[in-house]
Amino acid sequence: MNTHRLSSNSYLSLAGNNLNYFEITGRDSSSSTTAAPESFSDWGDNTLDIEDFKVIPFGKSNDIPQQIQEAVLPNSLGHRLQKRKVELLVEQGPYIYEETIDGTKYFRQPVEDEQFLQFLESINYESLLLDFSSDFYNQNMVCAKIYRERGGRTGSDASTALIEYVEAFDCRLAYKKNDKRKKPTHMIVGDWVKQDKKELIVYPLFDINEPSKYPVAIHYVKLGAYGIKHYPLPDIFGSLDWMKNSSNTPKIFKSFMENALNIKWHIQSPAKFWEDKRTIIERNCKAQNPPIQFKEQMVEDLKSEILDTLSTLLSGVENVGKFWHNEYVVQQIGGNAVEQGWKIIPIEQKTKEFVESQILIYNTAGFAVQAGVGLHASLAMVGADGKSDSGSEQQYAWDIHKKTATPIPEYFVCKIINDIAKIKFKNRRKVGFYHTEPIRLQDITNSQRPNPTTSSPAVTTA
Repeated sequence: MNTHRLSSNSYLSLAGNNLNYFEITGRDSSSSTTAAPESFSDWGDNTLDIEDFKVIPFGKSNDIPQQIQEAVLPNSLGHRLQKRKVELLVEQGPYIYEETIDGTKYFRQPVEDEQFLQFLESINYESLLLDFSSDFYNQNMVCAKIYRERGGRTGSDASTALIEYVEAFDCRLAYKKNDKRKKPTHMIVGDWVKQDKKELIVYPLFDINEPSKYPVAIHYVKLGAYGIKHYPLPDIFGSLDWMKNSSNTPKIFKSFMENALNIKWHIQSPAKFWEDKRTIIERNCKAQNPPIQFKEQMVEDLKSEILDTLSTLLSGVENVGKFWHNEYVVQQIGGNAVEQGWKIIPIEQKTKEFVESQILIYNTAGFAVQAGVGLHASLAMVGADGKSDSGSEQQYAWDIHKKTATPIPEYFVCKIINDIAKIKFKNRRKVGFYHTEPIRLQDITNSQRPNPTTSSPAVTTA
């Protein structure tokens, strides 16, 4: 017997060859701590104490990067779309250029700069930019360690020796506890999932106005979000629930196919029932000698126990004749009649309808994820109906994507290297990604095509 949690208020319970679906409903069903909505305005008010620092959490529970990781990586569509955006951004790879003007338009002029190139190769710039690109598309922020050269302490022009990639996933902003400004001055890097303080390392933030101030500093760049201080809100965050829904569908199909499962019951339980249980558990914990600390997991364990028992009652031939007793009341809350009681509703075994509904949910979630990620179906190398789009549609989609969806990501992905290069070489040469122009098939001569066509010989008649 196994109970699998699908979301904050829905469960699947497996008993024998039966799959029972449970749903906890009610006026307060979304008020539990596990289903608490994310707030975007008070992250800085809930700081964490680490040694002499106040750490600004990334999200209400300091887990937005973890939420993104857990939703994106298992999702076949979301993970692929994010990698595809990196591919479209990097395309032919990085190159050195200068911005010039021909009298009417700005354009990029590729340049050869041996000194600049040697610096780029010393920091393994191609791999570095790929890592920056992945971090930006998943988290809208990029971090790197900037190492100062020995000469930087004496005012040498070559004040930075090395740029080293730091995973944005591991970075949190912080300031000294006695700093009344509460302005981030440091970055603490470590494993925030385990939250082992011994593995956390503190670095000062890199100051572009004083590049040689620290031997090692963290250069931090982000694409800001409206009304949110200090951290970005990744574009993908709004699509996480859709990703989780689409990831659940293959799991349900796998169980269905392997075990010939049939969903026989849809069971609803009132949220107030669980709130009352929580109150009782909290009271019992306090009544113990010595008192026991209440943990939310205690309520979750009770839920699993009750749902497993109910699943056993409703499943199998040996349970024929058993029944479930439930008190059902209607309570007046705020002038509204709220039903409080369990509902056990038998579900007709319509396998075709069940499968089709799951496919519809999956497809809808896929469209929502694609829209949220901001990538046209043809650029994801598959059309909306699962077939390849026409060449003209792919070309238009690529032209629009290249002109509108790559300049901002390129700016942030390349900013750290370009900032350091400007300090180091004191010129306006930059690193960017070289993009080619797609060529229509009709613009390619027959001899240049992969499979040239041959004309049929003329046929004459007597």
